[in-house]
Amino acid sequence: MTKIILCLALCAFTLAHALTEGKKDAFENLLDGYGEEEVARANKQCLLRTHECTNNRHGCCRGEYMKDECTCFYAEKKDPKAKDVEVCSCQQTLVK
Repeated sequence: MTKIILCLALCAFTLAHALTEGKKDAFENLLDGYGEEEVARANKQCLLRTHECTNNRHGCCRGEYMKDECTCFYAEKKDPKAKDVEVCSCQQTLVK
């Protein structure tokens, strides 16, 4: 009877150790990619105030107190038949 209990205890210990190692490896694999997106985002250049942001509307730099906004407007047309052209630039936001 004691041999059976000893064998079960040994099996339980081995199983617990194997599961712990598996979780540890899985956790390390999870952490391998952590932070890569933040580093890539920080390395990407932001658009300065008054620079064109038509194709990257969320890329404006952060101002002193808050992030600048990409503000869009339609360019003035000289020919009435010309197609409307939307132009966007990074602008300082006004507190409302």
